[in-house]
Amino acid sequence: NLRKNPIIFHYYTEIIRFWSKLNFILQKTSRSLNNFSVSNKDTALYLFLIYRSFFEGASNNEIISELNLSKNKIRTYIQFLDQLKTFSWEIALAGKSNRERISIKEAIPNFFIDRLLPVMDLQFLKENIQYLNYSNLSHNFFRFNELKRVHLINHSFNEIKKSLEEEGVSLKRDQEFSDLFMIQDSQKSKLLTNKWYQSGYLILQDKASVTVVHVLNPQPDELILDICAAPGNKTSLIAQKSKNKAKIIANDFNKDRISFAKKLLLKMNASCSSLTCSDGITPPYRDGIKFDKVLLDAPCTGSGAFLTSPELKWRQNRSFLYQNMTLQEKLFQSSIHLLKPEGTLVYSTCSLYPEEGELQVLKFLNELEPLDLPNWVSPSYKIDDKQVPGSGRLFPSIHHSQGFFIGIFKKKE
Repeated sequence: NLRKNPIIFHYYTEIIRFWSKLNFILQKTSRSLNNFSVSNKDTALYLFLIYRSFFEGASNNEIISELNLSKNKIRTYIQFLDQLKTFSWEIALAGKSNRERISIKEAIPNFFIDRLLPVMDLQFLKENIQYLNYSNLSHNFFRFNELKRVHLINHSFNEIKKSLEEEGVSLKRDQEFSDLFMIQDSQKSKLLTNKWYQSGYLILQDKASVTVVHVLNPQPDELILDICAAPGNKTSLIAQKSKNKAKIIANDFNKDRISFAKKLLLKMNASCSSLTCSDGITPPYRDGIKFDKVLLDAPCTGSGAFLTSPELKWRQNRSFLYQNMTLQEKLFQSSIHLLKPEGTLVYSTCSLYPEEGELQVLKFLNELEPLDLPNWVSPSYKIDDKQVPGSGRLFPSIHHSQGFFIGIFKKKE
């Protein structure tokens, strides 16, 4: 329901994104006012006031005029907003460690920082946090759906491109993928309402997701398993890359998500895919069925996807990480079992944590032969001073994509 009102949805999302930072400012400002307290019921409104003032530079009059308030309430909020103008980060963060300063100012959990400092330097960590927080730094990617070409009798993709440009959508072709384009975040809403997007000719898909399928390199007549397929964007690209001639099994455990994937794949004209709803750890496929290729885009903490899913920030803890690691390990074992000898496995997660990437791969290297990734993919983290073969990473601050781990391997005979 929130999505139906884009203004409310925007503020809801941004307040969630900067939840800890806004609450820190609220707490400090409230304490500096005598006999001032904020009830739980009013907290959300005060966080909105802080966001409008701090992040958007709105004046007191602008903010108050947007709210339907009684005179008594107006007095209270103006008092708070006046005091807010005296807030000083220098004073508020006095005596805090570097780690605490980053956590508070960038609204990022300490757990996230502690997990990544052993594998990346502080400056690089800060740069990636910035890209995970601010949409104006990142890119929105979309691709043309080649599977719809058959329906383009009187239209060409150049015509589609021209129609987007006429609507004020400025396209920039990606350096690595000729069919992938970047648009500014401010133009995303225009793309979403465009008739070609609505009818499935254009697909919003992050560059990291496209890279995973590019690495898989699906070919006609191959039997391919997308073991955690929903919502189906990667499956549709597998179909496109194979010219709709591969035999794809798209599986997911969640009934609602697989139902969504079914509708999406139908809309995208990905006719070479069949869907199954089952546990990927013990899928109900006939004994003896082995796949040429398996894509395991595993469930994870989402620590590389805070930009699009800011609520995931506040789930980051040891329990959540280890819950995902356990699931990933079991799915990894299942994926290897389902592969033919010398079959290809691509393993990916939208996570920046080594525990969900390099450290998972190292458990299975005795069964797998590492293959090469594209040279523009960043190297893996070093584990015990060595990079993990067959493995690499995409970073928000370098590739302008989600933070991703990608590994590609051949099953040993």
